[in-house]
Amino acid sequence: MSFVVFPETETSFTIGLARWIAPPTPAAATGEAAEPTPSAFEAECAKLEGASDFKALSAKLRAGLKGKLTEGSTSDAVNAYAIFFELLMQWQLLNETAPSLADELASAPAELPERRTAVLLALYSLAQQEGAPSELRFTLLLRLVAFCTKTGDLGKVLGPVEHRVERVERWVRGWKLTDAEQKELWGLVFDAHADASARVMYDCALKYFTLHEGAVLSTLPALRERIVQGVLLTLRSPELFRCDELAHLEVVQQLKDDAEMGSLHRMLQIMASDTYAEYLAFAADAKAKALLEKHGLKTDDLARKMRLLTLVSLGHVDKELTYKAIATALHVAVDEVETWVMQAIASGLITAKMDQVRELVAVSMCAERDFGQAQWKRLHVSLVDWRDSIQKLLTLLENARPAA
Repeated sequence: MSFVVFPETETSFTIGLARWIAPPTPAAATGEAAEPTPSAFEAECAKLEGASDFKALSAKLRAGLKGKLTEGSTSDAVNAYAIFFELLMQWQLLNETAPSLADELASAPAELPERRTAVLLALYSLAQQEGAPSELRFTLLLRLVAFCTKTGDLGKVLGPVEHRVERVERWVRGWKLTDAEQKELWGLVFDAHADASARVMYDCALKYFTLHEGAVLSTLPALRERIVQGVLLTLRSPELFRCDELAHLEVVQQLKDDAEMGSLHRMLQIMASDTYAEYLAFAADAKAKALLEKHGLKTDDLARKMRLLTLVSLGHVDKELTYKAIATALHVAVDEVETWVMQAIASGLITAKMDQVRELVAVSMCAERDFGQAQWKRLHVSLVDWRDSIQKLLTLLENARPAA
């Protein structure tokens, strides 16, 4: 078992680390107590420290640690690097060394990823605890997120999936990140969730794309690629039904004039506010159909989402729907209506009761598909009604109070 030796001297940390990297040669068995012979590596480190040549000393220790990273246990490696990081702080070299050191550690994600993650986290944590400049902390965070994305261990830096957007927002506020830094961070987090939770990806997309409002999409190919990816993931997801926020973003709307992706934007608009009838007309177009097939958008899956969303739209227009009206709008048989209503209820899109005798669906609540001016007016009316109801109740209570 390897361990770091700390002699009782002022240079104990440096010498102990040097001895872990290059152990001394054991003394010959002569029958007398004898000190082991320090390695040439240890002697050189001691010499550099004695000369206060900390830059050269840090470079030597760093090279030695790199060679030992894949040896021994993870705890030994992490402890040795933690000592090295503390020495860099003591020598006032952490700020200039940490970025390249993080790059070095993250350069081989397939090689002992858990060990490298632990060392990177130790470096990032030290920078946090010691109040390193925000630029350094931000740089280390980006390296850590990128590395953990490659190793599939993003939870160690961003935490549980459901809280990741909130955590990134705290960094943005707490560190007072510039617009450029916010774009870089949200872009990286968006990429990290391309194959993960659709809800988190969608929320990241809104944060990231909103930062580019006013940008000319044709001049930013990387942004265009991410927008296309975000739209595709939104359309594919069986759990994302409301996409009007994405469709209304100015930078996303620029896709409609894109020679290649114009049809994709049209599909997003349909899912945001149109009905199954508009979807059928769209899907019948040869160019649109080819684009859907090219990007793996299955027509059966899109049709399912559009039928459910159409049912939501019907519920906003009339709170009592006949089976026949629903069947006509969804292009299904009357005996299939109850199945679609139950799916909409299970998906949280509507709250409703079915009267099988009269073949009626009584809708008490519908999710909002497109929260625009009309929805604000409806909300205003609801709040006014609620206020008036409360006022009437208070008046009744006041009148019912016995006279003094």
